[in-house]
Amino acid sequence: MSQKKKIVLSVVLISFISFIAFIPSLRNGFTHWDDDVLVTENMTIRELSWHNLGHFFTSYYISTYIPLTLLSFAIEYRIAELNPQVHHTTNLVLHMFNCLLVFCLIYLLSKNIGVSLLVALLFGLHPLRVESVAWVTERKDVLFSLFFLATLIFYLLYHMTRKVRNYYLALVMFVLSALSKGMAITLPFVLLLLDYYTKRRFTRRLIFEKIPFFAVALVFGLLAVFAQFPSIARRTESLVSFPNTIFIASRNLLFYLLKLALPVKLSALYPYPELSGNALPIIFYVSPVRVLGLVLFVIFMRKYSRVLTFGSIFFLLNIVTVIGIIPLAGNAIAADRYTYIPSIGIFFIVAAGFYYLYKKKNMHAGFKKYFLLLIMITVLGTFSILTWQRCKVWKDDMTLWQDALSKYPSSVAYNGRGLAFYEIKQYDTAVSDFIQALRLDPDFATAYYNRGNAYDARKNYGKAIADYSKAIGYRPEYAKAYNNRGLTYGRINEYKKAIHDFTQAVRIDSTYTKAYNNRGMMYGRLGENDQAISDFTRAVHLDPNYAKAYYNRAITYFVTGEYSKALEDVNRSKELGYNVNPDFIRRLRYLIDSQ
Repeated sequence: MSQKKKIVLSVVLISFISFIAFIPSLRNGFTHWDDDVLVTENMTIRELSWHNLGHFFTSYYISTYIPLTLLSFAIEYRIAELNPQVHHTTNLVLHMFNCLLVFCLIYLLSKNIGVSLLVALLFGLHPLRVESVAWVTERKDVLFSLFFLATLIFYLLYHMTRKVRNYYLALVMFVLSALSKGMAITLPFVLLLLDYYTKRRFTRRLIFEKIPFFAVALVFGLLAVFAQFPSIARRTESLVSFPNTIFIASRNLLFYLLKLALPVKLSALYPYPELSGNALPIIFYVSPVRVLGLVLFVIFMRKYSRVLTFGSIFFLLNIVTVIGIIPLAGNAIAADRYTYIPSIGIFFIVAAGFYYLYKKKNMHAGFKKYFLLLIMITVLGTFSILTWQRCKVWKDDMTLWQDALSKYPSSVAYNGRGLAFYEIKQYDTAVSDFIQALRLDPDFATAYYNRGNAYDARKNYGKAIADYSKAIGYRPEYAKAYNNRGLTYGRINEYKKAIHDFTQAVRIDSTYTKAYNNRGMMYGRLGENDQAISDFTRAVHLDPNYAKAYYNRAITYFVTGEYSKALEDVNRSKELGYNVNPDFIRRLRYLIDSQ
């Protein structure tokens, strides 16, 4: 079989197998773990406008700078609104392209189709990939990786062909990668590693051609630090003290290597360990010694295996920013998604080692080849099954947090499951989970907010207001807590207090359409109709598909005798699916005809 046919067959095989393994993800929905912030409740993605585009590029979202990722969500909303299957399909397609780019990258480095195919399959089928593909929020992972890998490929092509166009394409791809996720900032160092692997001479030209890449990395590195800084500052001093940082980083490095080799007990969240005083569990203290042993082994083997050295450094360079040396926002000490790009280095080592053993001639060569093939087929088959099963875990909030609690109980997991119970109106069970979350983390503002919602649903308004107030106390800029406390005040006829809370909510988030609509309702109850109409108008300006705000403005226009405007709004709300009383429309038409 010709080389060209082998490459075509490899591309078809990689695409088909990687697609099959992730099919269950296409049946998944959204979760309330950042999908709500970035997609389902993100008003800025609902209109492709220059204003919103500017907002993407000038704002942080959940402690990250990801304008290109947000733009992709806005394009999807324009095409299919909030259809989760479309979002999941996009993630899977991007992952499939990444698998093909991995094949291309390794082929350019190794000139070996067999090694390249094996690396691409290990990368594409590994269960650690599921978080990046099956979680809509992690669009930023598969998107940044697409441009990251393209950068490396164009850079290699630049040195193979000497065409300056490829150099500029590599630089453009790097900028796009950094605009998708800040984790791309390690790329200039990877370019130097490529120079080492391809045995380029260390010259002045080699340094100068990296300067633009390092400049881009510096800019986006600073943006990433500023995005993370408020959350980093809240991390307890005992946990991020310098000695603990070394121990945590060493343990995480080994943790990721172990999960790559043995992908079991995977979880959406790996919580920080409980401290005994200021002491970490013993495994953290022995980890630096183990890491040192691995480093010495790689150094010793550098003369015998360039792939081992390259793969090890590739892994380290791309994971060093997320192993704990730099404290990250959030409640997790580690995350499956962080291995997406770094794992390529380890899989390159594995594939090269497998190919070496497969091709090495000895007296039992025939049996050995069948045995090695059986092992690799078993490994890839096992990875495929585990990936298929793990995609189902990400189906919804309930399956996701049930799985996490069965492995690593944490305040975040209890809060997540409580929210799932709340969604299906099992309020007592939800409250129980929120209480568990607060026992583990008494400062957990989101758990107070969610328990407040559950109390409100049970009409226990006093407890609801108390919980919203605690949430605001721990997080003063908590717009949702102000909004929902305002709603509860409205239920007990404390309209002025409600208006104050809605005003605080829109002060914090000027795009908060629900808060504008809710404040308009309170103004209406106080008879301040002009202010009510102003708020409803602001709400529909921000979200032209906000049916309830149109209906509420129609009611207010009716009260003020502006029947034509009321009829226009009520018809618009009906078009958008709001359940409008036909008698109200008939009455408006009668009043208009009578004028």
